[in-house]
Amino acid sequence: MERAGSTFWLIIFFLLVAGLSNAFPQEEQPGKTKLDSIQHQLKTSYLRSQMVRWPALIEQLYRQKQHNDFDRIFTLCEAQYGYIGYLLSEKRKKEAQQRIDQTMAILDEGINRYPDSAKLYTIKAALIGYQIGLKPWKAPWLGPKSQDNIELAKKLNAQEPRVWFEEGNSYFFRPAIFGGSRKTAIQQYEKAWKLMNAEPDAKQTWFYYYTGAWLGKTYMDEDRKGEANRLFKQLLNEAPNFRWVKEELLPLSR
Repeated sequence: MERAGSTFWLIIFFLLVAGLSNAFPQEEQPGKTKLDSIQHQLKTSYLRSQMVRWPALIEQLYRQKQHNDFDRIFTLCEAQYGYIGYLLSEKRKKEAQQRIDQTMAILDEGINRYPDSAKLYTIKAALIGYQIGLKPWKAPWLGPKSQDNIELAKKLNAQEPRVWFEEGNSYFFRPAIFGGSRKTAIQQYEKAWKLMNAEPDAKQTWFYYYTGAWLGKTYMDEDRKGEANRLFKQLLNEAPNFRWVKEELLPLSR
């Protein structure tokens, strides 16, 4: 069962929305495909806290077709996951619910076509978590469904970092009386971060930087500022324009 009320989504997606008032010029990616370019633009706009660019990029993903359609479906669903978090933090609940419904339909189609994808089941678990945030009274029914998807994803691919990240969220936001544990959550986040760093193309995605920043923020919440500081410096070494880390998180970790 997830933590009820606005706290559920407001904290976890705080990273996604910091500094949205600044505008930056669009940056094209020197990649090989149109999907590469969209993924690059999602990453750079996230790093620059410019989530207002995401709807147009998501719309491109809806229209994009390619031989390996799994990559498009996954990128689309993960982008929706990120953007829904922004909508919730902006209290645009109706639009968030609409996008949840849209993404659930795409996920169901994707899972039907790619039933062995741990990534898709993990996003489904996260979207169910959003639904709990919107309607906390449904937590007794939706919480177990979210956990079932995490467990299935884990069985399909225990080396998928997103599985452990989402399980970390489950522990982090769940009340202690229902098994929640910050200590266990950090252990899961650390496992996700370690697995993600082992992936050769992880740094090409916005989710890599989101995972690292969230782990660092969690360290600070537990008064582990030294570890947070080292992680934030690593992120800035890799992405000097990561505005949220540079301007807010790193100074707080000193």
